[in-house]
Amino acid sequence: MNSPAVRAPSERTIILLVAAVQLVNVLDFMMVMPLGPDFARALGIATSRIGMIGGSYTLAAAVAGVIASRFLDRFDRKNALAVAMAGLFVATALGGFAVGQWSLVGARVLAGFFGGPATSLSIAIVSDTVPPERRGRAMGAIMGSFSIASVLGVPAGLEVARHFGWRAPFFAVAGLSAVVTTTSLFLMP
Repeated sequence: MNSPAVRAPSERTIILLVAAVQLVNVLDFMMVMPLGPDFARALGIATSRIGMIGGSYTLAAAVAGVIASRFLDRFDRKNALAVAMAGLFVATALGGFAVGQWSLVGARVLAGFFGGPATSLSIAIVSDTVPPERRGRAMGAIMGSFSIASVLGVPAGLEVARHFGWRAPFFAVAGLSAVVTTTSLFLMP
């Protein structure tokens, strides 16, 4: 008995999924600095340390990107992206559970270790699936998610924090990450 043919997702679906991955990744990165005064006050962290907490993600993402570049091409991109996004989900949720400066720094470093490769994998997926004549347009659409995360995501995160506390944006982004990861697993080729 033959199984029914599975229809491959459209190019547009792949671009939307990759844009969603980038949206979550940038939200995860961008939300920390504006929330800094809130979590600094709640966790007893000196405001002079907020930059270190924000920068720990960036440094970890850079280091992870360089390390991952040596072996990521050996793995199926869909599965590697799922692992990166699952790690980002866990690390972002851990940020919401932080009890002090070092637990928050640890969560942000972990998030960066998974977020950096997620970006590389996203770009590789687009390069693999979108023909060169449409690739620039596809990348432009995906890069638009950076702007959306900055322009809409940051104020939304601040509003969520105002109503529900500084931890809520971490949990909201973690939840969004779980949805994007699950959807990608089912729809990504």
